[in-house]
Amino acid sequence: MARPKGTFSLYKRTNSKNKVVYYAKIPSNNPAESFSTVSTGQSSKAAAALWTQKYIDDKANEEIRKEQERLNILFSDYATGFWATDGLYAVGRRARLRTVSQGFLDNREAITKNHIIPYWGKYRLRDISPKKIDRWVIDMASDNRIASGTVNQRLQVLRIMLEEACKQEYLTENPAQFVKPVGGGSAERGVLSLDEVRALLNPKIWAEYKFYAITLLTLATGLRISEVRGLQVSQVHPDHIQVHTAWEEKNGLKEPKCGSMRDLPITQYIYEVLQEVIKTTGATQIVFFGASKSSPMSKSWIEKMLYRALASIGISEVERLKRNIVFHSLRHTTNTILRSAGIADSKVRMITGHRQESMTERYTHFRLENYQEISSIQLMMTK
Repeated sequence: MARPKGTFSLYKRTNSKNKVVYYAKIPSNNPAESFSTVSTGQSSKAAAALWTQKYIDDKANEEIRKEQERLNILFSDYATGFWATDGLYAVGRRARLRTVSQGFLDNREAITKNHIIPYWGKYRLRDISPKKIDRWVIDMASDNRIASGTVNQRLQVLRIMLEEACKQEYLTENPAQFVKPVGGGSAERGVLSLDEVRALLNPKIWAEYKFYAITLLTLATGLRISEVRGLQVSQVHPDHIQVHTAWEEKNGLKEPKCGSMRDLPITQYIYEVLQEVIKTTGATQIVFFGASKSSPMSKSWIEKMLYRALASIGISEVERLKRNIVFHSLRHTTNTILRSAGIADSKVRMITGHRQESMTERYTHFRLENYQEISSIQLMMTK
């Protein structure tokens, strides 16, 4: 095979045995160097040229083979380590200053392992098509045991993984982008009326004072349950709490979701309630601790006690399920009450730690004294 002009150049050297050997100077694929040098082992220039051309052809064929092998990767191989803390997805998120919690990664890893790989693992990435994904989604949606929200969550996990495959040039386009979520998604989260809030915040209906304190604090501040469980004694102050930690089941204390650390105002009454809990329980680390002082009480127990209290104010289990009221509904209730009272959306987001309208948050700098109307709402709840 004749070599293209300028593909390589030859020059000769004399070795220690006074034998002339030709070396080839070949353009390098390494961005750090322009050329690479290799001995042809030939003393004839013509033979050296033939050897070099074969060397270049073999290298090119090997690269083609490796690229074809890479593009024929099975989904199961591609998915290995995808959701790892140091994986491409997590590293890419952090590089773009977008937080990703270990809990999120663990959850997506479990979904991938239990529901994505069993179906898609045997497919080559390049063979996954919109038609096949749509069939998969329809089959899941037809199974009465799988909720629509669960189907859509699995679809979203697959979509994220295939989007990353496009970035890594395994695919030219994401086939999942053409598949729509199924209808009948998760039911709208129920909220409590202001009268129900006031009834729920009657300390006398609670079997244990600490569960009243949890509900009071959650309704007054809109905390996530992970943030309630992660609240430290040292973070409780006379006029505010520091929401700087949250509790994650597998990893213990961590930053709040989306890195939403914030200081939230509380009234003197809420402070006194929290101090009463700390004093009577002997808390020294976690305010609402469970089996040990360094770990919180279980999420299920907190929910169970809330549901008992709801029943005591006339919201039976049947009605609660019908209205889709769960512990997280307290956070929705707080958000609704604050907005209904005319609190600026930017302040509501600062209270709840939501990340929407991120630029508004970035250029708004509230101090505790700017939250007087929030304290007024808290007082209204406890009248």
